[in-house]
Amino acid sequence: MKRAWTCCGISLLWLGLAVPGIPLFAEDASVVESSPSVETAFEPKTADEGFHQFETFMRDPNNPLPIAERLTRGIAMLDTLWGIDSDVEFKRKLIWTRFSLRMGQARTGNEMSIETLLSELNAYSQHEEPKVALTAKDARMTLELMLVREKSDQERLTLVQNMQEEIEAMDVSPASAKLAMTLARNLSTVVDDKSAARIADELSLHFAKSDDAELQHVSEDLKGFSRMINLNGHQMRIAGKTLEGKELAWESLRGKIVLVDFWATWCGPCVAEFPQLKQLYKAYHEHGFEVVGISLDDAKADVQQFVTDRELPWIIVCNAEGDDYNGFSDANARYYGINAIPQMIFVGKDGIVQATDARGEKLALLLAQAFPDVEAPELESEEPAAEQE
Repeated sequence: MKRAWTCCGISLLWLGLAVPGIPLFAEDASVVESSPSVETAFEPKTADEGFHQFETFMRDPNNPLPIAERLTRGIAMLDTLWGIDSDVEFKRKLIWTRFSLRMGQARTGNEMSIETLLSELNAYSQHEEPKVALTAKDARMTLELMLVREKSDQERLTLVQNMQEEIEAMDVSPASAKLAMTLARNLSTVVDDKSAARIADELSLHFAKSDDAELQHVSEDLKGFSRMINLNGHQMRIAGKTLEGKELAWESLRGKIVLVDFWATWCGPCVAEFPQLKQLYKAYHEHGFEVVGISLDDAKADVQQFVTDRELPWIIVCNAEGDDYNGFSDANARYYGINAIPQMIFVGKDGIVQATDARGEKLALLLAQAFPDVEAPELESEEPAAEQE
């Protein structure tokens, strides 16, 4: 399922800067309306009208202002929009938009932008509307987890443990669960695997105390994060139906090298892996290499058409069914806490996972080591693209 601006995993697309789902710069100038003059007063009559003007101003390829000044003007426009009567969802969108613009200022050398953003998020976290306050707290946690990556291991662990304690001190509710999921998604990039798995497990047990179905679901997802963190050196299980409608015979693949690829047709970084993967598959398949692609698409028809068009030769598992299916609800994805793709997992002949990040050059190296007597194909060296949520 494609995620919108509410996703806490911030995509910084424009100069590394854009709110998810809100492209601030046009890819095609022909589709952008003329931007209002930079001297024109910003006095929108409604919130939606104002946000449209804001987007036009930020995306206009003919805007003469330097990037730094455009960001400053954009934030001033957001200040105006905040004061206009609007609903909760609009306020939440403004928070994440401000997040991206302040990050943009930091990228352009504004040393005070991060401290200013923290102060703004602290203020918004006191908002009278609980959902708005929660969004601000979520954004603040995301920012703090980004910033602490530059700190020492002990400082990282201390911050994460403090966040865990704050979450567990809150009522067991959808609000505290939201913050727990944000923390869990970032654990493996902030602390060591042992600490990350322990914290995810403890949070899972915390929410398992509730009888609420939604919170039980969160508990299961948190346990999935722990499984993924601990997956190296252990066996994994995969189940589901192939595109042909047959049950995947996972155990029949024992004795082969298997790449398990969680992907989706709409995921650019996933698709970018395929040209190299097809070369590797061609070189190693007859020697005992198999790929099991697990589609996280919402509709099976999309996957079938994509596989036909792209001539993907390996096994595709697709559990999509019904009109309201959410690809990320795939049982395999939930069991292993998959929240960003591609996730490419390298499984040895003995069924033991050897790597959970087998992309690009690393995949080629792993295969060369697994099949030393096979001539490795010549591949173009490319950095793996960023994951999508």
